[in-house]
Amino acid sequence: MSSYAEIDPIIEKWVAALDTQLCTECADAPARFFYTGGDPPFECFQISVDAPENNRVAVHATAIDTNDGTDEALDRTWTGSIVDFDNMMRIAVETVSAWKSRSREKPDPLSPWE
Repeated sequence: MSSYAEIDPIIEKWVAALDTQLCTECADAPARFFYTGGDPPFECFQISVDAPENNRVAVHATAIDTNDGTDEALDRTWTGSIVDFDNMMRIAVETVSAWKSRSREKPDPLSPWE
């Protein structure tokens, strides 16, 4: 049984709701993370989940790349019991949504495709 088996259905629900792809491995080890786009042309955010341990789980939201150079400032982690996992995922998704609509410190660059 996967170390993620108990929480996989909740992760899959959020992945489906966001219409994204779930990654289940990183460096040949089990993992759970997905990406969601932000403001075009380049923004990208990641939500990742640590394997549950002792009935506790951590959810991470981080900016992979932003148009205004704020990637390092946009990083949050929530840790709680497995019973609170769905709520932690909701908060992570809401946090990333707020990051997407933040005031920019500098204007977005022009798209190279326009």
